[in-house]
Amino acid sequence: MIIHNQTIGQLIRENYSLSDIQAINSLLEQQNTLSFPILDNGLFPAAELISDTEYTGYSNVWIRDNIYLAYAHYFCGQKNIAINTVNTLMKYFNKHQLKFVNIIKGKVDKNEIMKRPHIRFHGETLDEIAQEWGHAQNDALGYFVWFYSKLVREEIITPNANQLKIIGLIIVYFKAIKYWQDEDSGHWEEDPKIEASSIGVVVAALTEIKQLLKEKLSADDLMYETELITVNFLDKLIKK
Repeated sequence: MIIHNQTIGQLIRENYSLSDIQAINSLLEQQNTLSFPILDNGLFPAAELISDTEYTGYSNVWIRDNIYLAYAHYFCGQKNIAINTVNTLMKYFNKHQLKFVNIIKGKVDKNEIMKRPHIRFHGETLDEIAQEWGHAQNDALGYFVWFYSKLVREEIITPNANQLKIIGLIIVYFKAIKYWQDEDSGHWEEDPKIEASSIGVVVAALTEIKQLLKEKLSADDLMYETELITVNFLDKLIKK
């Protein structure tokens, strides 16, 4: 094994004790390796930029990346950071819920990608970005529904009626676009095609919602307009 950094090389062992792990963790903390730039509203920009690099667009927010980071902080016991992130994402979806509604009601063709829910946006204002982008990314939406539902099920978040309405809206959107055969750009934002990885995340989200319904919610807590989200409704969507 070739080790290019002497400081790291001194910490590498055949077997690790607790003190060895603590030493590695201390080094990572000293170097700010595990520190992430975060906005006041709890969202994580893709990168911390200066004026000379602002043109790259990496000061913006990606939904998928934010769930990854929120989950990492949750897993490491920093639940307040995770809560702030998902609550602000919920505000974003609430602000732009018409994107879901128009596709559900057939007012917009789902193949008009810029009219899909945007998965990349201005983090500070929660505004959409006019630049053309591959916004058909069902996995990003699935990650949000999965993690938000998980936090509700674990009683880390207590949702209000409107927040549950947004979750119901996204679920009905998955049905409307036929997520099981929908061509999306997926995790790597590539050319649209049927992505097993996107389907898998949506199924995980629907499965988590199903558990939430069984354990925590009343029969009429989750719905969109007249569409009641029941365990049977979810089973049929999962089976697809």
